[in-house]
Amino acid sequence: MLMLMLMLMLSLAGCGGSDAPLQGPDVGSLPLVPGAGPDGRYFHPPASGEGKSLQTQWPIILSHAWSRIADTSFQGDTPQPGGEFDPYGVSRMLEAGGAIVYLPDKLAYASSETRGELLYRKCAGTTLAAMRCEHDDAEVVDGVYLATLQYCDNPSLRARHGYADADSCQRGLKFNIICHSQGCADSRYMMAAVRNAFSGELMYRHVASWTSMAGANKGTAQADWVQQALLACLTPDCRSRVLDAAFLVHSVFQNQALIARGGESVVALTRKYMMDTTDMDCVPEDGVETCPPSFNMRYPFPDDPAHPVLYQSFTSQIDDISHPCYQRNRFFWDIVNRHEGPNDGNISVDSQRFTSYGRDPVADPTPVIPRWVNGRSDDPSRPHPGLNHMAYSSSEVPGIAGVSCSGEDNRHLHFSRLGLYRDIVAELAAAGY
Repeated sequence: MLMLMLMLMLSLAGCGGSDAPLQGPDVGSLPLVPGAGPDGRYFHPPASGEGKSLQTQWPIILSHAWSRIADTSFQGDTPQPGGEFDPYGVSRMLEAGGAIVYLPDKLAYASSETRGELLYRKCAGTTLAAMRCEHDDAEVVDGVYLATLQYCDNPSLRARHGYADADSCQRGLKFNIICHSQGCADSRYMMAAVRNAFSGELMYRHVASWTSMAGANKGTAQADWVQQALLACLTPDCRSRVLDAAFLVHSVFQNQALIARGGESVVALTRKYMMDTTDMDCVPEDGVETCPPSFNMRYPFPDDPAHPVLYQSFTSQIDDISHPCYQRNRFFWDIVNRHEGPNDGNISVDSQRFTSYGRDPVADPTPVIPRWVNGRSDDPSRPHPGLNHMAYSSSEVPGIAGVSCSGEDNRHLHFSRLGLYRDIVAELAAAGY
């Protein structure tokens, strides 16, 4: 049973709806259309970006999901011999359209705080201390810090913004963040808690827009179930030593690194950690015990009128779990559905939507613009079965050309991972981001 559960977690690579009315936040110049989603309380996805420029004002950072690395994230639509899709497909397509794209390689298994640090700056090494640049001779090999150096080293790119030299560029450069799953939590930590080494300011001042793709923004019952099944909370901090050992082995292959506390990554995705308290040993009960704040309350979105950021979340769900392409999602889909309602096989609709920080759908509102996305069907009698969690990154989605998971005919269905990211980035470019 234990090995089956671990295999399910690794293979799934990721980890009801809110009652809040559709809000109308300050959306700048985005041409938003309301009335999307199964309940009409979302904004529609962008219009087609086909033939439009993808040259955004600011470069793009892609922040990858839990259990993934850069090589296995944000893939394209072309199946490869090994069963995956073309690696770096999204970034290559965006670059071909004029965008400047960086895909930092963080850790597959770590807390969102650690991954957020590595998203900003990652150094060479095989230990966490080395990757966190804790040595005097540390060599920066990845992250937003390195992307800033590379971008500002290019005179033609500096000229786009009128920067006179590399120093002024480094102090003023901004990025558009597009994140998936846990990649959204770690990018939020970077924005709210990490300071830019060049300007000394918090990183949110160097972010123009933040776009969440099925983000684990309020945790997931999937992580809760795994913790309970492994009796993780019988140990301090609810960190499972079984997961530590399993993820240590997997990290050697994924990151060529020795990561001893990978079980923290599952703790970080629990609903308790995200919405109640980051102290997993503390039990808040009717105010009897005062616990430290949750991740969401520690690191809310910076809402600074002097440095506005566009925040938006794209949400989807599996509508037909019986579709052959989604049979592998059924186990955790059932678990999340039982505890949280509609979901994509890993993350609930409410967690993806992220219009509130806590469990109360109308309390502690976020500045996020909720948007809906799905595939389409040419046959009204056979609607699209919805999108699973990894549809945004790597999975076989009904509607991608040539995809048939068990010999079924999906020719009436349509979905393009590349098309979705193209449309989003074309919209950002047209709106001046």
